[in-house]
Amino acid sequence: KASKTDFKLILQAWEKWGEYLTSTTGKVSASTFKNSYGQTYKALAKCSQSEDIDSLLLNVGKQHESGCRTRQQNIRRVVACLRWATSSKGKFILDPDVWTAPREGQLGDYIGSKSRELTIKTDNPTTPISDEDFFLLLDSLKDKLNDKNANVRAQAEKWDLALRLTRVFGLRPIELQYLQIRKNGKFTLWCTYSKRTSTGGTEARRLFPIHKNWCEDWKLIEKVRSGAPLPSMKSGGGQAFGTYFRFNETWKKLQKKGISAYSLRHAYAVAGHEKYNLNASILAPAMGHSVEVHNRSYSRWYGEKYLEDIFENATQS
Repeated sequence: KASKTDFKLILQAWEKWGEYLTSTTGKVSASTFKNSYGQTYKALAKCSQSEDIDSLLLNVGKQHESGCRTRQQNIRRVVACLRWATSSKGKFILDPDVWTAPREGQLGDYIGSKSRELTIKTDNPTTPISDEDFFLLLDSLKDKLNDKNANVRAQAEKWDLALRLTRVFGLRPIELQYLQIRKNGKFTLWCTYSKRTSTGGTEARRLFPIHKNWCEDWKLIEKVRSGAPLPSMKSGGGQAFGTYFRFNETWKKLQKKGISAYSLRHAYAVAGHEKYNLNASILAPAMGHSVEVHNRSYSRWYGEKYLEDIFENATQS
């Protein structure tokens, strides 16, 4: 059984684990641990009455809907922390007899199963936004861009630029706060966001516009270079988009089509395949993920014309 003193040790173990991930191994960036892992810490901190490992994981889990991604993520992170803290790597900060976590295959009851409604919601793939709908979304900001209120105008300008950058460079929404200009003969745009997974992580990558004329006409690289402000993504990229556009009538209509913040990124991949005949081995590193992830995420959107062109080019004598 745990005591209140024991629980304080758990919070200390979390902090030490964070130092291990960010400083010792570098598996997780400091900003990711602070922001993304921070929501797990908030859930963990609410479990001070937990008496043992079983009640701790149940208390962490029940704060979010059964089977949802956040619940799954929180459980796995807490378990990973406990495994480290009850091992020699963590210098046995926590007593292994009390806090040794169950094995991966035994986490199902803590994560729970998705409800039918959640399954329908999460299993439907996000739809890539069409060029037509993208320009409708940009047009929907015109009134705010001309608003008499300077604060309203400023926010609209930030989001107008955010939409254009995300669409043209195929960015994850969170990556808007990790843009960097580098010069190697000419100014180029880079993303320094590091997305860590169980199989590795992404490194800084150069960004390539999927529609070069859009990039040039809108002077996107110049705007980033000049320090044009962008909206904060600290609350989570997709969530930030949803919060700003929640009263936007065009956005509401697009949501009914399955459009979300990630639809802008998806459209980059689809245009790369269908319009420019770029294969996954080229697009995947440009988008900051593996070829396997790319094919799993976007193969459903490959059109017949894309496949026809690939075979035509490959079989020409």
